[in-house]
Amino acid sequence: MSVKRFHALRHGQAIHNVQRGWPERDPPLTEQGLAEASGVPLTFIPDLIICSPMTRTIQTLYAILSKLKDHPTHSSSIGNEPDIRVEIWPELRETHDHATCNLGRSRVELEAAYPSLDFSRCHEEWDYPGHTDERAFRRAEALLQELKGRPESNVLIISHRGILRYIFGGEIFRNCELRSYEFDSQGKVVLIS
Repeated sequence: MSVKRFHALRHGQAIHNVQRGWPERDPPLTEQGLAEASGVPLTFIPDLIICSPMTRTIQTLYAILSKLKDHPTHSSSIGNEPDIRVEIWPELRETHDHATCNLGRSRVELEAAYPSLDFSRCHEEWDYPGHTDERAFRRAEALLQELKGRPESNVLIISHRGILRYIFGGEIFRNCELRSYEFDSQGKVVLIS
């Protein structure tokens, strides 16, 4: 069975969103960004969450997981934690890597900061090829092809404005904006809400 519905969420406000020219790699969410992530209006329980390996998206992920454990339709076989598969996909990293704030950290650093997450898809070092439109479109297409082949029927994607724009045809997402999509009968992405 292929993915029936997937939901795209941009991370909450991060430091570089308010302090342009932020000089450090991988900035975290601001207090406002943490509040935005905690306030995302979820009306569904995902079968799978896929997330970019950057701090701002991972912080958004943890806010979502916390919210899901309190969701009225939540069920879990392991206590209070949601029984939802989480995968870290480097394909969801930000596109415009000429800005230092859009560069991530090494796998070792990520594993130390977030030991419960699996970063095995990530490079040892943050040495991904530099951004070009062609590379971003290829990455977006490969991601959509992988989603089509997945067995889950309700997937949440937590990512960044740049790559989400390439995946969904140029649409710009605001911080913590959530949109839902399906594949039509020709395999094209269709916005449903």
